[in-house]
Amino acid sequence: MNVPQALVLMYHQIVPEGSPEGWVPSSLADARYGVSLRNFARQMAFLRENGVDVVSLDDWIGGQVSPGPRSSPRVIVTFDDGYESDWTLAAPVLESFSIPATFFVSTGYLGSTGMMREDQLRRLAENPLFSIGSHGETHRFLTTLPEESCRLELVRSFARIRSLTGQTAVDLSAPGGRINRAIASLARKIGYRAVLTSKPGILCGSGNLVSIPRLPILNAHSPEEFAELLDPRSWAFRMDRLVRMAKQGLRGLAMGLGIRDRIRT
Repeated sequence: MNVPQALVLMYHQIVPEGSPEGWVPSSLADARYGVSLRNFARQMAFLRENGVDVVSLDDWIGGQVSPGPRSSPRVIVTFDDGYESDWTLAAPVLESFSIPATFFVSTGYLGSTGMMREDQLRRLAENPLFSIGSHGETHRFLTTLPEESCRLELVRSFARIRSLTGQTAVDLSAPGGRINRAIASLARKIGYRAVLTSKPGILCGSGNLVSIPRLPILNAHSPEEFAELLDPRSWAFRMDRLVRMAKQGLRGLAMGLGIRDRIRT
């Protein structure tokens, strides 16, 4: 059976041109995950100019993407944390290329320094290209919380996103990628449609909604490396190497692959 495949790209803050090295918009941000506006625009242009089929997370989960005779995976674009650059920098670029995206927001940070405001979030949600998901309420790692604290973290963020956006479907991106089966099951019981992780991999079909893999995109990725990420032959090699290194218990799983040894979202 021919099953559709997708690479889910994971972005964080987009960095304004002229910013000093190491600039971050807030205390929540990690400078290594900031992608310059110039590089981001180049990457989105690459997707369009090379005929990459970029689909929305909604369409993928809804089963509206057919396998088709494609030699390479589709691409899904996501953002974590909820930085103001989602609205001021990323959204205009995405709109210019008609590229859909899902923005996962830590709702407790809305309106704080460097983060989106409620009105900006609403306007993003009004755009048919975009959807809003949860990144928890306070960005605490869910696996470190007592059960009731974890439940409240998920319930409050879920309710606030639905209230602000009017969306019926809300997906969850686990802060720090920290997730286990019990928490994924809890999220589904609360009403979350799908759970996304920070685990590198290829998304196959739309059936597995509790552990969707993603690829972190860093500013350190050269145009050539970004292109290689979308090459299934190159990706297969990288994944094989990652698995072998993980089995050997090496901490630097992906230092030579442009992926950090401790992937954070």
